[in-house]
Amino acid sequence: MEFDPVVAARTAADLDALADRLEAGLQADTPALSVAAPGIDEVSLRAATTLTEVGASFDSSGNLGVQELRKLAATLRAQSRGLSRMDSDNAADLGATA
Repeated sequence: MEFDPVVAARTAADLDALADRLEAGLQADTPALSVAAPGIDEVSLRAATTLTEVGASFDSSGNLGVQELRKLAATLRAQSRGLSRMDSDNAADLGATA
């Protein structure tokens, strides 16, 4: 097995950066997801309500995506530390028995 902890750390940082960009975009665009009815008729009110509900669902799903990206980056870091520690322990054990 080949594992490069530097590449793993860089990839985790890239995932965090992606999460940051996605979060910033969601925050910037959230106000546009709330739609005001252009009129007081039933169709206008219902259309605005539906679009606002869809926007809220999109925002919620986007925020869940941000959380998942952050969890993925954290998991990658933890796995990287674990593999590096295991590799060091194995190397030390091999050196101790030689």
